[in-house]
Amino acid sequence: MFMIRDLAESPGPVQELFADVLVIGAGIAGLLTAIRLARAGKNVVVAESGGWVQHGEEHPLNEVEQLSDVYAGARAGRFRCLGGTSTRWGGAMLPFQAADFTVIRSDWSAEWPISLDDLLPYLSEVEQLFKLGSGPYDFPEIMTGAFLARRAKWPEFRLRNLGTALREEIRSQTGPQVWLNATATQFAFDPSGALASVTMRCEGGGVLSVKAREFVIAAGAIESTRLLLLADRQHGDRIFSPDGVLGGYFYDHLSAPLATLVETRPKELNRLIGFSFEGRMMRNLRFEPSAELRADRDIAAGFVHIMGATDEPGGFDALREVYRKLQRRQSPSLADIIALGRASPWLARAIWWRFVEKRLLFPDDAEFQVHVVTEQEPRATNRIGLSSRRVDTFGCALATIDWKVHDDDAANSLATTEAFAEAWNSGALRRLGRIQPNSGDEVRRKLAEGGGIYHPGGTVRMGSDVKRGVVDSDLRTFRVPNISVVSTATFPTGGGANPTMMLMMAALRNADRIARQLR
Repeated sequence: MFMIRDLAESPGPVQELFADVLVIGAGIAGLLTAIRLARAGKNVVVAESGGWVQHGEEHPLNEVEQLSDVYAGARAGRFRCLGGTSTRWGGAMLPFQAADFTVIRSDWSAEWPISLDDLLPYLSEVEQLFKLGSGPYDFPEIMTGAFLARRAKWPEFRLRNLGTALREEIRSQTGPQVWLNATATQFAFDPSGALASVTMRCEGGGVLSVKAREFVIAAGAIESTRLLLLADRQHGDRIFSPDGVLGGYFYDHLSAPLATLVETRPKELNRLIGFSFEGRMMRNLRFEPSAELRADRDIAAGFVHIMGATDEPGGFDALREVYRKLQRRQSPSLADIIALGRASPWLARAIWWRFVEKRLLFPDDAEFQVHVVTEQEPRATNRIGLSSRRVDTFGCALATIDWKVHDDDAANSLATTEAFAEAWNSGALRRLGRIQPNSGDEVRRKLAEGGGIYHPGGTVRMGSDVKRGVVDSDLRTFRVPNISVVSTATFPTGGGANPTMMLMMAALRNADRIARQLR
């Protein structure tokens, strides 16, 4: 039996299913959860609001009501289809440092009820899935003292899309039953307060109702939050609203080019900070503030990376676009081929660098910009809510996003920039160039205009009790224990690295917990 079905092709009477687990969302967290539970012999249904692929860069169901600074990740950073965001994400894989769970700014209201050790048992499994190899992530010999040099691992493009990487298990008879174009719209609870069933609809009129013992919401940070808010509103705001935590503490990583590398030695820089190749895996260098520096200066986590940028697109950009289309299961266009042809001189040198230097060649005449990525403070006033006046095509309230970049966020980014410039310019790496910080006058505007870098979190935060979090250390909601949320929305702070690898490990851990519970 083919286990992927499309609700848009089933416009008849309401279809009713029974499952051990309903997973809402077929993106990174949802697919890993569903496959893990299916391997454990559980009857799993997955409901995905998108189709096989998302052709455009924005999906109509991602419309939100913006109330403050424009959060660009609300529309451009979310993808509804089989594989979800994995059909577009860059691919950087890097675990948090242990300090990201404990060294939190003194004036922030945040805590982690788990440690890195709770998730690390799943690290090797994630590495094997993406064929990453088991090499180290930290390279203290490159830069010592205030900043730690780390190399992220990037899987080859064909493996980044989980819909492709897990294709055989998704489609097998023992795999989960996946329903596409199935948007969750109604939540029904039993007299004990447990979630009993969820109804999914599609624009063509199809209706799917799933009763299950356990429910996993894995629909991305913004949508997972909205679904819990919808469930609450449909039941008189009596479930989560009294605690006042759900929807608050919204944050993202903030990023901007805040310094420039001058007096450079481009070839030596390319050998150090250019993407390197280890087999088919790529790696890139970034620098994270040490736990000692963060504690001493009371600054947030984050990382610094150096990029070669040009004013006009060239061969580097053309090559990247071709690979991105392959990741989305699309064929390169004639325009892509022409762009590569025009860049043939650079492409010839890039091939030499790829196989001799084992590095990705920077664009010609690149300016080396120092990008500073920092955690944003998780403030209760930065929040996701429900609109009182606008609804989607199913009559459900749109999400509202009240998000601002505050002066403290900008000050934190500047402090990280200054500390990095001090460490670089006084150390051995000074021979490759000198870091010259940009003027700080427009930092807040630049950070706000960036709209975040699509690493949203905080709005379904973990906590030690119901007054400090929406979910517990096992990702179960305090108020409805048979609902768990697997999303970066549960991360109380943003950490010092891209959160995707941590999300994958959290998904596997949660799936194992559910499997044990259902025995």
